[in-house]
Amino acid sequence: MKKYINLSLIPVIILLLGYYAFVPGDKPKPKAINKKTHWLNTDTVLERHYDSIITPKIDAWFKKLYKNSRFNGNILVAQNGVILYENSYGYADYKRKDTLTLKHRFQIGSVSKQFTAMAIMILHQRGLIDYKDSIQKFFPEFPYKGITVYQLLTHRSGLPNYNYFCDFYTDKETTIYNKDVLQLMIDSVPLVYYPPNQGFHYCNTNYALLAAIVEQVSGIPFEKFANSEIFNKAGMWNTTIFVKGKHQRIYKAAKGYHYKWEEALHTYQDGVTGDKGVYTTVEDLLRWDKALYASKLIPDSSLQKAFEYPAIRKNSIHAYGFGWRLRKCIDDSKIIYHGGWWRGFNALFVRDIKNKVTIVILSNIRTRSFSSSYQDLLDYFDVERMKKRKLFEEKRLKIQMDSLTSP
Repeated sequence: MKKYINLSLIPVIILLLGYYAFVPGDKPKPKAINKKTHWLNTDTVLERHYDSIITPKIDAWFKKLYKNSRFNGNILVAQNGVILYENSYGYADYKRKDTLTLKHRFQIGSVSKQFTAMAIMILHQRGLIDYKDSIQKFFPEFPYKGITVYQLLTHRSGLPNYNYFCDFYTDKETTIYNKDVLQLMIDSVPLVYYPPNQGFHYCNTNYALLAAIVEQVSGIPFEKFANSEIFNKAGMWNTTIFVKGKHQRIYKAAKGYHYKWEEALHTYQDGVTGDKGVYTTVEDLLRWDKALYASKLIPDSSLQKAFEYPAIRKNSIHAYGFGWRLRKCIDDSKIIYHGGWWRGFNALFVRDIKNKVTIVILSNIRTRSFSSSYQDLLDYFDVERMKKRKLFEEKRLKIQMDSLTSP
């Protein structure tokens, strides 16, 4: 005999099910949000403060920069992690007259190197890489002997620059990647500039190889390692690495331009990362700066290795650490900075450690106008250092003039 459900009981069943769903009990609870990784993490919220003295000075400097050089881009100046000034001027897309905003992402060229260096430092912290390791430890067929990870980090390898030799050994149309640069060096062995550890020579090949080492050791693509181990942990949710052939476009990316608004197109070398490739915003770079001060990625004792003057240039006012240029000021304080350019983009990231001042300038039309003038911004925060610097420059100029007028 078939049994049938009494249709008149259906409303009662629904009522009981609804009651059970809303009454507390031993039901499984939803997992709590991980505040360290969730995009609403309050650590990523930036504080802003209008300084009645310094902020107007920065604004005047910014307007002068635009007037003198037709600056197009974004700028941010902060102290102690607090934004004192940020602004945008110009177009993200000149043809469409799409106005720039602080949310637009810029290619930062060689400023990307500090993230590659951090990836190496993270693996070193985990005991997977030693700075004294030779390249052959990771790539046995690599033909250049006696080159260490440390020499790659500090540009003391003497290796040739892939940006140039790839033009001779490729068709310049097929996209190349880090593995292609490595294989090309194994197959063709381009001439070195000099033997390893004989001097400093800035070379993008060093950081392309470091990114390849990160992939070899971690077992995942370099851009994924950077995203999970650096960008996410620093709260840089608007930052990514562009790899031609893997990404069709970058969300909210500004277009890069050469002089007279000629659009800078992607090249066959846009598949190579580590030396370039990071797209980010001015605010995300401040989050990166704060993450370094807060030791979010590696302990401060390990981080300081990146800011050491190499012995080969220890007496120079300019030197290179791990992905950072180092500048010794007149009062012995240290400026940690890096500039970058690629396909019409220009970037500058400056950290004044003594005064905890951070300057970020991103431009999407090629210009070098702010590369030297940023010192004026630093002067606003340290009048005594400014006076010493100007006095020194006046004395040096006098010596030069005297030498020209002396018989």
